[in-house]
Amino acid sequence: MASVQESGADGPVGVRELAPPLYALLYAPQGLAQGFVTVTLGYLLARNGVSVAAIGTVVGLFLLPQTWKFVAGPVIDASLSPRIWCAICLAVGSALLAGFAVAPLTSANVPGLSLAGVVMGAAFTMASSAVTAAMARTTPPEQRGAVSGWQQCGNLGGIGLGGGLGLWIAEHAGGQAPAALTLATICAACFLPFLMLAPPPRTIGVALGARLVDLTRAIWELARTRAGVLIALIMLMPASLGAATGLLSAVAGDWHASADLVALMLGAASGVANLPGCLLGGYLCDRFPRRPVYVLAALGCALGEAAMAWGPHTPAAFAVFVLLNAVLLGVAWAALSAVLFEKLTGRGAATVSSVMSSLCNLPVSVVTVIIGGVQTRQGSTAMLLTEAGIAVAGVAVYVAIASLWRPARRADVEAAAAA
Repeated sequence: MASVQESGADGPVGVRELAPPLYALLYAPQGLAQGFVTVTLGYLLARNGVSVAAIGTVVGLFLLPQTWKFVAGPVIDASLSPRIWCAICLAVGSALLAGFAVAPLTSANVPGLSLAGVVMGAAFTMASSAVTAAMARTTPPEQRGAVSGWQQCGNLGGIGLGGGLGLWIAEHAGGQAPAALTLATICAACFLPFLMLAPPPRTIGVALGARLVDLTRAIWELARTRAGVLIALIMLMPASLGAATGLLSAVAGDWHASADLVALMLGAASGVANLPGCLLGGYLCDRFPRRPVYVLAALGCALGEAAMAWGPHTPAAFAVFVLLNAVLLGVAWAALSAVLFEKLTGRGAATVSSVMSSLCNLPVSVVTVIIGGVQTRQGSTAMLLTEAGIAVAGVAVYVAIASLWRPARRADVEAAAAA
């Protein structure tokens, strides 16, 4: 059976790529929704007496669909165009976000909030996969470090904007309803840059079964290589997750931080601090080997969390460490995206990226639930140190495997082929 090949960035005339900064808008909706759930919703639930463990469950379930991207990828690659899928998913996700305007924020409604969060997370996750599929078919590999930086500007900046703006509106401009409706409107508007992006058309007349077989081959061809296995290990590494950051709004009282300070630091200020970190990470990954850049950035994130745990628990320290960790997280997440984008081609881009992203987001959900439980039993210092310790252990395991599993020498490969 012939392989189904799709045109890439060098494809037919009429293919139109997008300037890297515009990817910040296309990837922003998932971050905006995450910021709303982790910061705005988390703070309001905590104020209403909901436990940190229950809030951690809501947040973890919102993040859980990011581990299901392996389902979304083949659907995008084998059916409708990335643009159409992105439009559908943003419409669904924005509608669900708007629904939080009337949702009761009580312990009794935690199951309902969790269900809505899961579905909303799935919609925005699939929209991001559609954007990645279009990017891989239009952007040359040598420019993808820049794209990864701007992607994380949208993602992490969106988290800051969604959390900070949402909480500020909830506290000063009418409550949860205008907060949810404002963010839902912004998410829907982020689709507009997609109208300027023109990926090459798919090969017509190819049966769905043939496309699915070809997508399976694309995954297998990457998975059977050393580089593919090491990328998968990086995606599974429980480091640079920002899980504790996602719960800081619920435990900000341990630093005696006011609602306005939480809104500022976990919102606009951290969103702005993310930007130079993201751009620095993308810049470094276009100039140095991408996997070592990520490993060093992941260790930096662990050190930042440990410093916050051991530092003074005052409002000023809260502000300083939130900004520091926002910069470090931006560098690490941009490097992580660059590691993934490096191996994407026009063939099955959504499938390959979704499988790897599913691996990447699995530890986010797991660690969020774990450290939420740790905080409930042992406090916020233990929460931060637990995530930092998990990260260091994960990096150590990866470095050991990468060091012991050396690439085969060309002479050995040629001798084996001749035997």
